[in-house]
Amino acid sequence: MRPTLPQTDIYAVLSDACSQGRGNVETARQLLEAGIKIIQYREKDFPMRRKYQECLALRQLCREYRACFIVNDDAGLAVACDADGLHLGQDDLPPEAARRVIGQDMIIGLSVTTPQEIDKALIIPEVDYLGVGPVFPTSTKLNAADPGGIELVEYALKRIGLPVVAIGGITRENIGSLADLGCKCFAVISDLVGAPRIAQRVLEIRTSCHKYIPSKTTRNA
Repeated sequence: MRPTLPQTDIYAVLSDACSQGRGNVETARQLLEAGIKIIQYREKDFPMRRKYQECLALRQLCREYRACFIVNDDAGLAVACDADGLHLGQDDLPPEAARRVIGQDMIIGLSVTTPQEIDKALIIPEVDYLGVGPVFPTSTKLNAADPGGIELVEYALKRIGLPVVAIGGITRENIGSLADLGCKCFAVISDLVGAPRIAQRVLEIRTSCHKYIPSKTTRNA
C-alpha cells in the first residue's frame, strides 16, 4: 500500500525569495519546530546542484521531525534525495509516467485549476492528493492560472475521493473562508515563510482556521 498525505492543517511551501534572508533550510527548521508536518520544495530557477544539496538537507530535517518532504515538479530530484512525495502541475510529467520513475513508495500530488481538471484527476490512480487553486490572487508563482475562488475548492470537496489541499494566495486573513467550507489542509507560502517569527505565524494561521487537525502519517519519515 502506498503512503498517504499526512492528515494535518498546514502544507508549507518553501520560497527562498520570501524567507527574509533565512534561506530554505533554516526556514524549514523553524517550520518543523513549530509543528509543521508537510514541507514542499519549489525552487524552479536554482541550479540543479544547489537544489539537490538543499533537498538533501531538507530531507534529513524532515526525517528528524517525522514530517513529509515533497519535491515540486522534478521526479529525478525527488528520487535522488529520497523524498516522500512529488507534486506535479498540469504541464509537468503526467502522473502515470512519474509513477514509473519514482516507484510506489512516494506520494503524488497534482495541481488542478478548473472543475474539468478536478474531474479528470479523480480517475487517475497514480494521484494521491489534489492541490486545488490558485484560490486567491498570488504573486509567488509566475504565469499562475486565474484564481478559481472558494467555489473551486468547494467543487473539489464535493467530489469525495482524494485529499484536497487548497493553494494560492492563502493567508491568515482569508483561510477561515476555506475552513468554513470543510477544507482541512491549506498550502501557505509567503504569509508563512515570510513571517518575522514563524512559530508565531503558525499559531496565528491555525487560530484563523478555527480548529487544529492533528497530524498523522502512514510512513516513517
